[in-house]
Amino acid sequence: MALKRAFIFRDRDILVEGGGDAAGAETVASFVDADIASRFDDRANACSGILLRPGTPAPEGTEFQPLSAYFFAHDEEENARAARMKGLCSWLEATRFCPSCGQPLQMHSVENALECPACGRLLFPRVEPCIIVLVSRGEELLLLRNVKDTRGVYACLAGFVEIGETLEQAVRREIREETGLEVENIRYVGSQSWPFPDQLMAAFYADYKSGEIRIQESEIADARWFRPDALPPLPRAGSIARRLILNRITEITNTK
Repeated sequence: MALKRAFIFRDRDILVEGGGDAAGAETVASFVDADIASRFDDRANACSGILLRPGTPAPEGTEFQPLSAYFFAHDEEENARAARMKGLCSWLEATRFCPSCGQPLQMHSVENALECPACGRLLFPRVEPCIIVLVSRGEELLLLRNVKDTRGVYACLAGFVEIGETLEQAVRREIREETGLEVENIRYVGSQSWPFPDQLMAAFYADYKSGEIRIQESEIADARWFRPDALPPLPRAGSIARRLILNRITEITNTK
């Protein structure tokens, strides 16, 4: 298959050229087989994704950039391509054996799917639905710091959708579990593919209804109400969490 595009990743980073665009298909030849953890050739779009092993150096004239920063610098169409290839590469690396019979999987001849040659089972790429929500109490914003955070960053509450839940039910449950608060006026804002490794983030605003903050200590290191003029360190540009926060601050400012 002749490649139109190639996206090259290492961990949570993407390989870019000096101008900030993704390193092209010609850069793939810079790597040997031992450098490559997985490769997914997207037949429908004549596009490939390459996931490199940790520690693989960038070729001369290129550098690794956080994928979230790449999202900020490019349009939605380009970001969708990059997110798709990153998610497919991560899925391929993690899905090597048939869950039914344990035999090694191989690419299907037509579909973007893995096929078991022994039992015929097909496995398609997974997408994990998640919610992310910014809660407001008047002009105050509820921001949280995750227990895994090492940078002091406060962000919006987020979590996976459980089987049988609607997105709105997941919003209420996650807020209740992690902060002890009840919310109302839940409203959908937008979504973002977040391929670390395979999330689709559905973003919401919600208004405080009742309760006092009681954090779930296994998940949350700190949770507080912040005013727009006294914000803590925020998530990186390119994330839907940052967009939620900044757009809400704009709304608050415009209503004064």
